[in-house]
Amino acid sequence: MNTPSNALHDSPRRTNRASITQLIFDDLRQRILDRQFVRGGRLPTEKQLVAHYGVSVASLREAIRGLASAGFVEVRHGKGVFVTASAEDLIANSLNSMIQLENVGMAHVLGVHGALNTYASELAAARATPQDVDTMQKALIAVDHAVTPEDIADGLTRFLNALVRASGNPLLVSLCQFLTTVQIGLAREIQGKRFEAWRKTAARLSNGRQRIVDAIRIGDVDGARVAARAFHEHSISVFNALPKANDAVVQDLAISAFFSKLLQQMMR
Repeated sequence: MNTPSNALHDSPRRTNRASITQLIFDDLRQRILDRQFVRGGRLPTEKQLVAHYGVSVASLREAIRGLASAGFVEVRHGKGVFVTASAEDLIANSLNSMIQLENVGMAHVLGVHGALNTYASELAAARATPQDVDTMQKALIAVDHAVTPEDIADGLTRFLNALVRASGNPLLVSLCQFLTTVQIGLAREIQGKRFEAWRKTAARLSNGRQRIVDAIRIGDVDGARVAARAFHEHSISVFNALPKANDAVVQDLAISAFFSKLLQQMMR
């Protein structure tokens, strides 16, 4: 693996300042994606980067700010610039922007999540290990024995994430983990901190979740697909029946504020 100093080579050609900043941004971004700079590692020092690119400190810092805003790096004052990019964060950032730009509504988000989870269930039925199934089952048990809303939310998140990880598809994992966070975040917005409301909603969907796990346990691909599709349809009906589901904050297709807050929480 290249070290920060020897990972630099062939700096981008200089033009005007705006173009220079963009070229530095693109070059460093590509090096991160190529794993020349690995997650958790530190970029070369500001002095090294300025010398390498032959630019001003101002141009370099502007490019670094862009990388930080995009979720690729984190500036730690007094320590340096560290690579923080992860597939989940990058996808979350991109999807959040698209959701706000296109005024995507909750129905669209939940619909896509359901379709992806159905596909994940099929793959999991074909690929899941006994350990994967055990992780899913333990998450469901945790939901059933939860005593707080946070316990239920945590158990549901662990179940959905374990399900998609069992698919063995890294792109599917990243997409579904983001959408799971959205779905659980929406539940928090609607249900608040009322444990009884959380308990009743979780209980209504308990059998459906168990059917998915049972199909995956025996390697029944068709059964897993049918169970996951039925679970999604039931989830939508349960969601629509919630007391606050018809509030403007949920029905309004311009839900950028919700997603902005959610993304900030995810990127912390």
